[in-house]
Amino acid sequence: MNLMKPIIFQVEAGGQIRPVELAFATEAGVKRIRRWQRTRPGTDAGEFAALAAKRWLYYSRQRATVATFDELRAAIGRSERGEFAFLMVASAGWAKRQRFLALAFCRRSWCHHLILDLLAVRPGLSFANQPIRRTGTGVLFGLVSLASALGMELIWGEATADSAPFYERVLQIRPVKDLFIIDGGAMRGIHDRYITNQNSQKSQLAY
Repeated sequence: MNLMKPIIFQVEAGGQIRPVELAFATEAGVKRIRRWQRTRPGTDAGEFAALAAKRWLYYSRQRATVATFDELRAAIGRSERGEFAFLMVASAGWAKRQRFLALAFCRRSWCHHLILDLLAVRPGLSFANQPIRRTGTGVLFGLVSLASALGMELIWGEATADSAPFYERVLQIRPVKDLFIIDGGAMRGIHDRYITNQNSQKSQLAY
């Protein structure tokens, strides 16, 4: 996979399979993400968006944020044990006013693991009066692709009571409590299941 360009994953929207881009956020993108809290007050996604923006800005002041894959790879080359933060945003031009569909605030740890601090899908996503499906799964697939491209052997993160069922389904682990760990074997499993499910979904929607 060419990480010089955005990671592409697929969602079901309006009865069709449509592409979504997962890319590193710039400062302008971070500011747009902060607005989720105003449009969706009181939701986990709105709170997570505000928290992700706050954390990104904190790391930015420490000069420890990156906004492209090349920047991340170069930062690792300069500081092998450095910790770097980045915000990934899933966007789709066809979604119009809901252009940013999801976010993932991540850190590269000093021992070269990927830490998933926050993953949020924008509430109420719809297209052509139908829900947009599989956005969160697509983001996790994209993060697995990113970690694999960087040679990372482990992804770990924190699950909330609301998000634990999502991770149980995607990771095929039960129960998921407050901490989940995705090792190399689990990363390959996520990748393979995602590709298989996408091919199956395309076949079903073709008829």
